[in-house]
Amino acid sequence: MMTVIAMVEGEGHFRVTSDVGTRVPLNWTASGRLLLGHLEEGERIAAFARSARSSPTGRAETDPLVLARQSSEDFQRRLAIQMGQSEYAVACIAAPIRDEQGACAATISIVLADSQADARADELATAVKNAARRIELSIGFDQPS
Repeated sequence: MMTVIAMVEGEGHFRVTSDVGTRVPLNWTASGRLLLGHLEEGERIAAFARSARSSPTGRAETDPLVLARQSSEDFQRRLAIQMGQSEYAVACIAAPIRDEQGACAATISIVLADSQADARADELATAVKNAARRIELSIGFDQPS
């Protein structure tokens, strides 16, 4: 499970929010995949085998091999995007915050309506990647970009 440790509401009439302390299966979110992305393949497979669950939409991937591959690819790209897999019409665009060893210590994400995420994917991907990098630098995790 991953845990939401901070959340800021966006602007606009309709907002997608999560309560701080909410626990979500790793395979339901872009952040969940990133949190395991730095691990060795066998560790990723084992973690997803233990934790993967079907989502309310039925669209979240549950195959540990597929999740392990996606997790690694997302971490290497420093970006994960998930649309409509955990909740209907909700998207998550996330970037890893890496520690001094290069492991994923946390993530930062934008959660919004999937139609908005689709329309602004490049802009939002750049924003979360830049925010993650600023956080890494501000807390002394100076990993190469």
